Amino acid sequence: MISLKRLDDKRRAGLKILYLAPHAPSSDTPTPPTIHPDYGVQPAYQHEIWDVMCNSMGLDVYSCSDLNALPEALEGRNYVFSLYNIAPFRNSEVYVSALAARAGIACLGAPPNIRALAEDKWLSKLTAQALGLRTPTGQVLKQGTPAQKPCFDGPYIAKPRFGAASTGIDAESAQEDFNVLVPRVEALQTNIDECLVEQIFGDFDVTVPILIGDEGPVSLPPVTQTSDSPYGLFTHRQKRKLDPGLKREFPGYESWLAPIVADALRLARAIEPYDYLRCDFRFGPEGHAFLELNLACSIGSAMAFAQSAAQAGISSEALVEHILVTSLDRQWGQGVSEPLPR
Repeated sequence: MISLKRLDDKRRAGLKILYLAPHAPSSDTPTPPTIHPDYGVQPAYQHEIWDVMCNSMGLDVYSCSDLNALPEALEGRNYVFSLYNIAPFRNSEVYVSALAARAGIACLGAPPNIRALAEDKWLSKLTAQALGLRTPTGQVLKQGTPAQKPCFDGPYIAKPRFGAASTGIDAESAQEDFNVLVPRVEALQTNIDECLVEQIFGDFDVTVPILIGDEGPVSLPPVTQTSDSPYGLFTHRQKRKLDPGLKREFPGYESWLAPIVADALRLARAIEPYDYLRCDFRFGPEGHAFLELNLACSIGSAMAFAQSAAQAGISSEALVEHILVTSLDRQWGQGVSEPLPR
């Protein structure tokens, strides 16, 4: 169990939030459809979080959807609530947090170095290995590196080294024969990314949402997620709910999940500080293996994190408020501006 944090009146009155999101709404923006034909659940999710902060919590929120407006858009704001974790330039994942750090403004998520570790699927696996966690066998193929067969057997999956929401992954990303995968590898070897090739492990995903309590990371109920795509791998379109085939269940704290939750918490404690976290694993006949971290995962009511929180009796509004207060507590007195008017 976790004791939820509440925003006190002094902070509530003083907060001036810059809300950054690709589909950041404003007071005159129509409510988007539940599933946008091009962007799936994203516009509705970003509208939902904006609505919670503006209307449910009554906070001073200025919305911005254009990263080109930075750093000027930081003026007059003392907190950045950013849902921007994908942009078409290298290491865009740390861009907002780095600018906020340079401006001395508190920012949702984690310090840039921790965010960089989490967004790098390769370095985060090396960190997990150093802590004794099992990971799928893999290797990075950088730009200009020949797409030669790795020194491990298939089936293989080719994925971007960086990024989120299974961007760049579809039904053709997993193959038994590496030669069939070569065009996909070469397409991912770009000047803004690198290709990570891994041996497919297990049958389905287990995700463990993590919140920060008074004494450190606390696990919310783990979530199992299965897909009807080859090898049970999630595609980008499935995660955006543009395609069917993704199934989510909440099995409770069954005995076979205990080692997964324990590994998630071990990793979560090792990489602090941050505001919230999701640890993803694969599970199969050989046990479990760590897949990736996400310090900017969706906390919308249609997605796994918020649905897990609901299993623990935490509403969407309470979840957003707890994460926001956690973020302010983390950064108070740490070289950034207090979340009060200067």
